[in-house]
Amino acid sequence: MTTGDRLLATERWLLEAAEDRHQAVTAWAGGGLALLRCGGAFAAIRIPAAHIQDAAISREPQEIDRYLAKRLEGGPVICDRAAGWYYALVPASAARRWSASGSTCLGVGASLGVPRPGTTEASDARVYWSVPMDPSGALCHPAAVTGTVTAGIRGVSR
Repeated sequence: MTTGDRLLATERWLLEAAEDRHQAVTAWAGGGLALLRCGGAFAAIRIPAAHIQDAAISREPQEIDRYLAKRLEGGPVICDRAAGWYYALVPASAARRWSASGSTCLGVGASLGVPRPGTTEASDARVYWSVPMDPSGALCHPAAVTGTVTAGIRGVSR
């Protein structure tokens, strides 16, 4: 599968969560964020950037991205550098039992601004894919996200 095919497949998967697909595609085409519903195909764990930086023992975006890719086994993560949040995408079922302090699970009734697949730290976008999403829709394992949040709160990398 070519890079273009992978990005297109990922876009199609994500657009299943769009309330208005046309609006989402238009937002991406203009370099903006698509507003996607949480709680169906995925939930999003919102984590303060400071916790992620402490877990990664770094403030450098590229080092943090590598750390998250390894720690979360390639599971997708979005970074909102202006707001100071990371969002780990997890199965929607995680929202029913999420209890990791220092983070919030966005499930049914919540929406998330999602950058177009392929938007990376190098793009200088305000919101980018810290760990790109796989076109198969593979998500982060909730236990790995909990461990990462806990490591950040403790200030110790795991």
